[in-house]
Amino acid sequence: MSFTMHGLPVSGGIAIGHAHLVSHARLEVAHYVVPQYQVAEESARYEAALNTVRSELDGLRTQLPSSAPQEFDAFLNLHLMILNDATLSKVPRQIIEAEQCNAEWALKVQMDALLEQFDSIEDGYLRERKADVLQVVERVLKALLGQPGYAPPTAIGDDRNLILVAHDLSPADVIQFKQHQFASFVTDLGGTTSHTAITLAS
Repeated sequence: MSFTMHGLPVSGGIAIGHAHLVSHARLEVAHYVVPQYQVAEESARYEAALNTVRSELDGLRTQLPSSAPQEFDAFLNLHLMILNDATLSKVPRQIIEAEQCNAEWALKVQMDALLEQFDSIEDGYLRERKADVLQVVERVLKALLGQPGYAPPTAIGDDRNLILVAHDLSPADVIQFKQHQFASFVTDLGGTTSHTAITLAS
C-alpha cells in the first residue's frame, strides 16, 4: 500500500528512508486542590521546574558548534525570554496561590489565556509565535512531571536512513537532532516562517 502526502517544503532535495515517529503528544494535565499549608511548596515546585528548563536551554547553548548559524542562539534566547517573562514566570504562581491548585493546572490555565490572545493577532508571523509559547510550556510541564525535556530517537541502523516524523518539533529539538545525520524531517505543524523551519533550513 502506498499513499502520497503534500506539504510545504523547507529545503530542496529528495530524501528516502525509514520513517521514525518522534512522539510529542500533548501532555494531559490533572487538576487537584492543594491544601493551604502546601501552597508555598507547590509554588516552589513550579519555580524549580522553571530553573530546570533554564538549565536545559543554557546547556543547549553550550553544545552549539562555533560554525552554527546565529539563528540557533537567537531561538534559544527567544525561548528563554518567553520562559522568563512574567506571564509564565509569575502569573502561574499567582494562580496557584489564588486558586490553591497544582502547578500543572495553573500553567495550563495561563497557557490557554495566552493562546487565546495569539489567536486574535492578525499578523501571520506574530500569530505563529504561538508555537514557541507551546513549546516552552511543554518543556515546563515535562519538568513538573519529571520527564526529560529531550529524548534522543533510538536509531534504526544508520541515521542517514531515517526520516523523523513528528506532530511538531521545537527549534531546541532540531538543534539537538542536528547532531545526527537524518535524511529528513516531516511535521504536521509549522510553516515556512516557523522558527523550526528556519532552523532546519540553516
